[in-house]
Amino acid sequence: MPNETVKLIECPRDAWQGLKKLIPTEVKAQYLRALIEAGFKHIDAVSFVSPKAVPQMADSEKVLGQLNLADDVEIIGIVVNEKGAERAIATEAVTTLGYPYSISETFLRKNQNQSRAESYKILKRIKKKTDESGLHMVVYISMAFGVG
Repeated sequence: MPNETVKLIECPRDAWQGLKKLIPTEVKAQYLRALIEAGFKHIDAVSFVSPKAVPQMADSEKVLGQLNLADDVEIIGIVVNEKGAERAIATEAVTTLGYPYSISETFLRKNQNQSRAESYKILKRIKKKTDESGLHMVVYISMAFGVG
């Protein structure tokens, strides 16, 4: 493992999006600034999904707009479709697009309203947009076990 790089990724987005009570935009931005000040360089910070599906993330652009990001800070924005990818790219703050891919047809249908085949096609189109914009991409293998 001497040539491998290990990234420590802080992921407030995952915790935030499950909360029912909306967290104010300013509080999210303040928390992200505190993580950066504490030395975190890789932050899974926001998602660009339908506000109807995940109301907590409806303000992702506004949250990122309140940050003054250094070049060495990676901001990961989760997307599940091309519209989300376009929103993330437009922020000019997101450096990495994250895409949740599951081998569970049930989870994909419930989480993204996609089949595995549809999800894979969308992933390829998002990857193309990512490459064209000069950003990075990470694909999360989510819910690989335990969901029928």
